Amino acid sequence: MAVTRGSAFRPEQLWQQAREPMFWLDPALRIVWVNRAWEALTGQSAEAVIGRTCGAHGPDRGGDPIELAASLSPPPEALAGAPAGTTALVPIAGGEPTWRRLEFWPFRDQQGATLGLLGQVRPAEEAASVPESRAHALRVRLMELRERLHRDHGIDSLIGSGPAHDRLMEQVKVAGASDAPVLLVGEPGTGKRLVARVIHGLGQRRHRPLVPIDCEALPADVLERELFASPRPGAADDGADGPPADGPARLAMPEGSALLLGDILATPRDLQARLAAAIQPGGRARDPLAGAHDGPAEGPEVGRGPRGVRVIATTAGDFEEASRRGLIRPDFSCAVSVLVLRLPPLRERAHDLPVLAQHFLERANRRTGGLASGFTARAMAALRAYDWPGNLRELDRVVAAAERRFGERQEGAPASAADGGPALVDVADLPASIRGHLAGSYLPPAAPRGIQPLDELLTEIERRLIESALSKARQNKSRAAEILGISRPRLYRRIKELNLPDADDADPGVGEKAEGREVKIEK
Repeated sequence: MAVTRGSAFRPEQLWQQAREPMFWLDPALRIVWVNRAWEALTGQSAEAVIGRTCGAHGPDRGGDPIELAASLSPPPEALAGAPAGTTALVPIAGGEPTWRRLEFWPFRDQQGATLGLLGQVRPAEEAASVPESRAHALRVRLMELRERLHRDHGIDSLIGSGPAHDRLMEQVKVAGASDAPVLLVGEPGTGKRLVARVIHGLGQRRHRPLVPIDCEALPADVLERELFASPRPGAADDGADGPPADGPARLAMPEGSALLLGDILATPRDLQARLAAAIQPGGRARDPLAGAHDGPAEGPEVGRGPRGVRVIATTAGDFEEASRRGLIRPDFSCAVSVLVLRLPPLRERAHDLPVLAQHFLERANRRTGGLASGFTARAMAALRAYDWPGNLRELDRVVAAAERRFGERQEGAPASAADGGPALVDVADLPASIRGHLAGSYLPPAAPRGIQPLDELLTEIERRLIESALSKARQNKSRAAEILGISRPRLYRRIKELNLPDADDADPGVGEKAEGREVKIEK
């Protein structure tokens, strides 16, 4: 909608009395005006929200003005000059956040410069009056997923979907309700520490500290003093740093505390015996180096009840193989693995990668105040093409770097309607290692001289995409379908229609379970 410059355009004069909740954003996405219906719906006054930026970090469940403003973030199509709508969880007066439909109309002057966006909040079930934003679909999907996880499990920090993830959520709740020792098994970067914090936060000990100790990083004598505050015989005069023999031991922390032992496979065998004795449910640590004596064992109490110190351990190695090779004492293995949760690597969670990337992008926006609301199709294809050996930790770093590059690129850049406007992270914002992987695997060959018919070009691109995905998946069609983001039957159909070689499928349909992708609790 065009407005003549100099006409003293004042939205409050037009829509203040409207029955529908309405608001006005300036070109920097700051709230500059809300009407009375908007104040009544949200329970927030105009003074509390005017000047707040509608950031792209995604709202949490708080009802403060910052989170309210975040829930009103407009889609990229509206920023590019086209009316567009989306849905969002909007905090409302006196209740939980509620799904609402948001519709935006951009206003420009006669020279095409943006004056601002008019936003309207409508019931989610009402028919749309403007086109639905495609660029905001992933943001909406992430909000829906967080809401379902909160509703079904009371946990919205472990992002994921599907039967395997639902089982993990149930297992996390079981572990949180128990005081038994927990072993978290997963490759580096799969989120073991996050899961440990969630388990601790669900239990009776949540108001006590969860103290991390890295068993691999600490020398054996320092690790021993950290845990027991008692050195080996003859170690008192070696001049080593650390707490004295009569200092506080981690296993003697206040009742109800918890200990997070990282890289538990690095624990020396002699310490394994002492830890096994300490972790025995309901018992007290008996120091094997102190010799046998009559009467009850002395030492810090560690066990299942609310008393003592709970132990949660993590490992990136093969715990069972280490036990078979004699690197782990049987009593120690039994003590730390009462409950075992296995966390899958990111390469086995292809269907979760888009929402995880969106989650990390919104988290980066929250830290920096950035306004990137999603990813272009090319950027998401590049993320899907990568193997992610560093798992979630690497994805977090890559997305954070892309968000910074996006911010630098957007400084002073003119708005563009291409691919949803300027608010999407593009492939050029990704680190070179990710872009190079895409260039080597997914991009079509250089265009031939002259104009190639569009149908031929699209068919060739699809052929190369499918061939590359099958190669990455070692001809496993289920895995290739996940990489491509399509169903297995659709992949079979396209292979047949494109006359691609139909190699024997490495996955007969049950191989995923056999490969241990489903997370289990073992007793």
